[in-house]
Amino acid sequence: MSVDPDTCITCGDTAVVATVVEVDGDTALVEAGGKRERVGVELVRPVAPGDELLCHAGIALQRVDP
Repeated sequence: MSVDPDTCITCGDTAVVATVVEVDGDTALVEAGGKRERVGVELVRPVAPGDELLCHAGIALQRVDP
């Protein structure tokens, strides 16, 4: 996957699979393509570091099974 270093990693035209790095209440720090961003996780709770989530526009939409 290629991620533009100057843009939000989850705000493109397609959803992005990102790995949870840390969780803080209703948000999680996720990483995709070497970039990190905070996303809302209300729709997919509970989440833990290492989980993979399908994210779009700053929201985790679905858990991705390994």
